[in-house]
Amino acid sequence: MTDCRLAIADCRFTIADCRLPIDDYLSPIGRIDERRHPVGNHGSVDSASSGESTIVDRKSAISNRQSPIGNRQFALIVLAFLFAAGGFAANRQSAIGNRQFAVLAAAPFQVSAAPQASGILEPSATAPPDQMVETITAARREIAAKPSDAGGYLKLGRALRIAGDTDAATKALDRALALDSRLSGAWYEKGLMAIDSGTLPEATNLFQKAVEYDAGNAAAHLELASLLLRRGDWTAAQTELQAVLRSDPSNAGAHQGLGLVLNQQGNPKAAAEEFRKAIDLRPSFAEAQESLGETLVQLGDWAGASAALKKALSGNLDDKSMATYALASALKHLGDAAEADAEYAKARDLMRRRVIEDRAKGDNDRGLQLWYSGDLAGAEAALRGAIAEDSDYAEAHNNLGGVLWQQHKTADAQDEFAEAVRLDPGFAKAHNNLGNVLLSGGDIDGAIRELRAAVAGQPGFASAHLNLAIALMKKGHNQQAEAEIERTLGLDPDMAEAHVEEGLLLVSEANRLTPAARKEFEAGLHLNPELRFAIPVPVYEELLLGN
Repeated sequence: MTDCRLAIADCRFTIADCRLPIDDYLSPIGRIDERRHPVGNHGSVDSASSGESTIVDRKSAISNRQSPIGNRQFALIVLAFLFAAGGFAANRQSAIGNRQFAVLAAAPFQVSAAPQASGILEPSATAPPDQMVETITAARREIAAKPSDAGGYLKLGRALRIAGDTDAATKALDRALALDSRLSGAWYEKGLMAIDSGTLPEATNLFQKAVEYDAGNAAAHLELASLLLRRGDWTAAQTELQAVLRSDPSNAGAHQGLGLVLNQQGNPKAAAEEFRKAIDLRPSFAEAQESLGETLVQLGDWAGASAALKKALSGNLDDKSMATYALASALKHLGDAAEADAEYAKARDLMRRRVIEDRAKGDNDRGLQLWYSGDLAGAEAALRGAIAEDSDYAEAHNNLGGVLWQQHKTADAQDEFAEAVRLDPGFAKAHNNLGNVLLSGGDIDGAIRELRAAVAGQPGFASAHLNLAIALMKKGHNQQAEAEIERTLGLDPDMAEAHVEEGLLLVSEANRLTPAARKEFEAGLHLNPELRFAIPVPVYEELLLGN
């Protein structure tokens, strides 16, 4: 059988006696912006988000974090810098396309202002890759055994969300809610996805649904409190935080949140006590150390502030500019002028860097809006502007690569994808993009390398598994390719292209239409009849005769 695979750029499919690969229209998926701290797993697959009081460890999806709100002096400095930068834009993921390379999603991209993050949510724990895939497969088996059980769909949706397959997770969770509209855990999971997409008002509504149907869902109360803190609704946030502490008195994030509320209510001494409680419960809580340090600055406890802020800065703060400025102020009052001046200089540099990043992010988001509207030239200009502001902005390089690819500027697109993965070696979707470009150019070994990196970085990335299978088939490694197709279908059994590729592989190995190949073709064509153009004419005619 002749292998006359089309290049990715040629999305016109004609019936020919050749094997047309599915990767010609599989999309490498891009992300709009996850900056220096990409959003990952929001909690272990087995976490009790279905309604129990256990808090799911999770880090806020909004990386644009300001310092806790109580110190007006620091807040004014931040506002001045934000005014110069044009404000924050939401941290939102986007798809370069779904199943088709560089084809834009139907829904327009929305840019919304990202409110202040509260810092009350715990960092997420990452599930081992093998466990993640096994959990998805186990959930699908559970659904097959009990198709009317909403709990199975909730488990599947949670696992798919953690794996990064938002579309499939949404379908599973919607099915769970169709079976049981009062399933608190499903509303909670949808709320987490809404946060990750930047649609914060929707997330608020979803978490409100979660706590309405299960008042004991402490994880949902905490997420809701975080959103309310961001928009400055202190009274409502306090109510939610108190609900968390009724279920889980040792929740460090809830104590941190209450400290923020008390600061806003003009009670810094009580706020400091809440921050200390948070630190006692979680000694590595950098945000609570920062909040305590800045509150102690307000109270004039310069030594205590210096100690707390130094601990905060040694931790994993998303934005260290305000803590650095507060430390400089404390050191100045302690009489250490030289060290204070050095910290002031660091703070200025960090703030300047923050302005650059925010401007770059604004250009990136504008470029994506233009891309969605079909203005490729405008999108390219905006994305190049983002990179001119911040040359280390991996997401902008990846998005520019997608725009250039759609303009048939293949070499330039490859360079941008390569730069994205150089800057962020864990950027699975950029590895997938680069792998597809290399595959289209005939660099099969390079494509396999990049696609393996994509699935290593994001084991639940079904399309990348399928693209890897196709590259392995081109290399003649059919057994490995079949294993990757099986992984693809384990992650997404409704991926029509994977069924058709499996059929093509089986036909290629047997040099005839076997019953197993027929089954795969029929499954794929049932899901997407247009894939008949990917099947060689003689094989397709035999399929028709068999029916």
